[in-house]
Amino acid sequence: MRIAWVLGWAVPETWFAALARAAFPQAEHGFFEASPIWLGQISATGPWDAITGHSLGALLMLKERAAVGRLAPRVTLLAPVLAFPAEAGLGGRIALTQVRYLTRWLKTDPTAALADFYARAGMAGCEAGELNAPAGFLQWGLERLMQDRVEPPLPKGWRGYVGENDPLLDARELVRLDSTLTCVAGATHHPEALIRAWRADFA
Repeated sequence: MRIAWVLGWAVPETWFAALARAAFPQAEHGFFEASPIWLGQISATGPWDAITGHSLGALLMLKERAAVGRLAPRVTLLAPVLAFPAEAGLGGRIALTQVRYLTRWLKTDPTAALADFYARAGMAGCEAGELNAPAGFLQWGLERLMQDRVEPPLPKGWRGYVGENDPLLDARELVRLDSTLTCVAGATHHPEALIRAWRADFA
């Protein structure tokens, strides 16, 4: 089985890969940064048995739902972002002004900005020093989080998992918007519990 993973914003590949491989040790994995070229990269390295996106990765997949649906028979979203700013009313908890502040902070002190983001998101174990993504990809990703939105529900047949205690996303509101989403008890924005929940449902 081959699984493609579209990473969340500022998520180090090495950190995420360890979680994915622990859940699916027999699979072949491909990891793709949230970037302007993610879809082309996945298309060029297929075929895939499953494509899974986390956070910003999920938002990017939803924006390209028609193309993604043709690339793999299984599509799963972990901590799916429909629109990140709270003002959009689509399950995001973070005010747009806070995202704009993070954008400015990232330019002046990226290490501190990323450490603060990891702490707020509950992404224990993430280290800015492990990131290989170019700074331009991070700025591009923040622009997507500020500007992009998709309307519920998820495409038919797609699976979605959101943490009950996600500090960035309102799980209750997301489930209200799309009842097919699974709310994972005790989970946060950290992907580990969400990956485990998908693995338990995998068939």
